[in-house]
This record gives sequence, structure tokens and C-alpha cells, in this order.
Amino acid sequence: MSTISAEELAQYLASKGPLFQTSNSLSIYVNGDHISSEYKFEVEQMNFSFCLFTEEDNLIEFIDGFRIKNLDDLEELGYKNIWIRYLIREADMEVTELEIEETPINFRLHKMKTMVFCAASHYYDEVYAHLTLPEDFIRYFHENQKKLQVAFANRYKF
Repeated sequence: MSTISAEELAQYLASKGPLFQTSNSLSIYVNGDHISSEYKFEVEQMNFSFCLFTEEDNLIEFIDGFRIKNLDDLEELGYKNIWIRYLIREADMEVTELEIEETPINFRLHKMKTMVFCAASHYYDEVYAHLTLPEDFIRYFHENQKKLQVAFANRYKF
């Protein structure tokens, strides 16, 4: 079975508009040749929201990244597909503490560590472990609360 062509995918997504949501709640955004995807979820009892996301410069990268063979594969994309991309270092996890929701923190696996960053707050850190579970991200927020508060407070100064 051959892979869907970029032209076929472009035509299909154009017919759906700039925002398309799969049957498994993966949102796909198209802006010219640029394409991105995201899957949002919340852990309300812990007061955090999570968003797994990818960004590709072209449709071929999107097709290859999600291993799409046909339009049915596209329609079935969901959490497990984007989660696999996070684990193989092709997606980011954006975590927002709902009390400070204007400043999300991004997590990206890289080699044997997790890079932690927030461009808006000029914040960067490295954790020498792979953060993968919601509890891991929440623990990071709690263990680094003072550093994060300083970064958030200074975000408008630079």
C-alpha cells in the first residue's frame, strides 16, 4: 500500500478548512504549506492542562511523521499517535498551570534529558531524565516553583 501524496492531502485538508479535527480529537491546522497538530487534555484535580503538539514545514513531513497511508489513517489520528511522536522526540508537550495560564512551559525529549523552555519568559532548563507522565510535569512545576515564578515575573522586562 502506497503513502498518500502531499497533493491528495492538501486537497482533502483544503476541503475541510484551516482547522480540521479527527474522529479521535487530534486538531490539525493548515496555513499554506505549514501544518501543525495538537491534542489537548486536562488533569482538573491537579489544576494543569496539557497539549501535545507538532509543527511541520510541509505536508510530506506530516505524512511521514504520522505514517499516514490513506485518508482513513488521517481520520483516525489521535492521542496515541501524537504521544508516540513525543516519545520519539518529534513532538512537544506544553503544560500550563491553570492558575498562571498565560505562560505555558514546553517540554521536549532530547537524548537522555528533557529540555524545558518558555520563550515568552526567556526560560530554559534541562532535566537529566525523560519526563513523560503528567505527574512528572507537575512535579517539575512544584520542584522548580521559585525559578518559574522569577521567570514569569520578569517576562515583560525583556
